[in-house]
Amino acid sequence: MSERKSDDSSGNLGRVALVRSARRSRTRTIVTTGGAVLVAAAMLGCSPGQSEPTPSGSASPSGSASPTADAIDAVPLSRVPADSPLDAGRYVLSIDGLAAARLLPVLSVPEGYVGFAGGTGVADATDRVERVVWVWDVNSVFTHPCDASAEPVGPSVADLANALAAQALRAGTDPVPVTVGGYDGLYVELSVPDDVDVAACPDGQFRMWPGRWQSAPGQVDMVWIVDVEGQRIVLDTSHFPGASPEHVAELRDMVTTATFEPAEGT
Repeated sequence: MSERKSDDSSGNLGRVALVRSARRSRTRTIVTTGGAVLVAAAMLGCSPGQSEPTPSGSASPSGSASPTADAIDAVPLSRVPADSPLDAGRYVLSIDGLAAARLLPVLSVPEGYVGFAGGTGVADATDRVERVVWVWDVNSVFTHPCDASAEPVGPSVADLANALAAQALRAGTDPVPVTVGGYDGLYVELSVPDDVDVAACPDGQFRMWPGRWQSAPGQVDMVWIVDVEGQRIVLDTSHFPGASPEHVAELRDMVTTATFEPAEGT
């Protein structure tokens, strides 16, 4: 299931041997901070049926909404009691790890979701784990999913996208340009390979960044990293391998149709 809690980096956890089958080689395109494109060979674990950044028959990860879209009726999710069923509508999400932000994302949430994580995310109301969307401020990434501590990353969108795409043992896609709410960014799709024993990691956590991990083979995260007037914001969606195409599209639509509005008091 998708999990979220404070990361414990104490102790010498070391790296755990996870892959039980041969991994194949593929070419990765890395988007650099300066915008140049470098091509390098990378060895990655592969999950059968691994989806691409824009799966066939689905919408593009890019969005076309305007940052000036009317969001007067949007409800701050932080004011909604945790685990309360949400009416279909527009909600303002807070940013996990960032107490003060000038602009906050506004998502159109369909029926069947509840708010969680202090107003930073929504989860499907059925079991709280199969489908989730939440918003993060990410400043470090685990170079290996079973490392004891994360490594800092540079301040740009490309710095973070490249660090995530290059994470060891993860079936990641190359960063591709996207637009969310009128702001430019990069999209990375990350999954847990089917041949990985997640339970072999400390605490059964296949880690991405502090506070964020996966705990099931085949689990997929679709990650939009956006520069919103100088603030790097990460919109992360996660689903299990059994999610229907309709449910995956639902998660994608919540992000790609998002807008941004000034936070209260700014």
